[in-house]
Amino acid sequence: MKKLFLLFAFALFSAGIVSAQVYTEDSKLVNIGIGFGGGYTTGKVGIPPISASFEKGITEKISVGGIAGYAASKYELMGFKSEYSYILLGARGSYHFYNTDKIDGYAGAMLGYNIVSAKVTGLGAAASSSGLAYSGFVGGRYYFSEKLAAFAEIGYGISVLTFGVSFKL
Repeated sequence: MKKLFLLFAFALFSAGIVSAQVYTEDSKLVNIGIGFGGGYTTGKVGIPPISASFEKGITEKISVGGIAGYAASKYELMGFKSEYSYILLGARGSYHFYNTDKIDGYAGAMLGYNIVSAKVTGLGAAASSSGLAYSGFVGGRYYFSEKLAAFAEIGYGISVLTFGVSFKL
């Protein structure tokens, strides 16, 4: 694990010749991802955490945008079936700390609103709950072309680990 971390750190922070940076002040990005792990599921995952976000560069290092996420799960105990759905809506900000012609490394924070609903079959009960949601994250994008990248983020949002694609507009 330590060797993997050192290899990742070396890849992010090693010096190299940069022909063009993939993230700029004028960047506009759409990200679509699927998540794994986290507190937004109970029991069996019905729909894994999915998310979509938009990001706009406001300086050479800082971007802001929004995120929407959804997850659903089911839980069964003693003949009662519970179904849960989670909707996350939020605003995000990122600091782009590493930027080359292929890689964009960033870290940031999210502040949002989490809408949770639950239905219990057998009892005829339903409930909903909403509240403030916040998270921190670290991520990176690898660009295959000028407009298309793969991304990965670790942090606490709609999931702990999110993989997906980014499209530069």
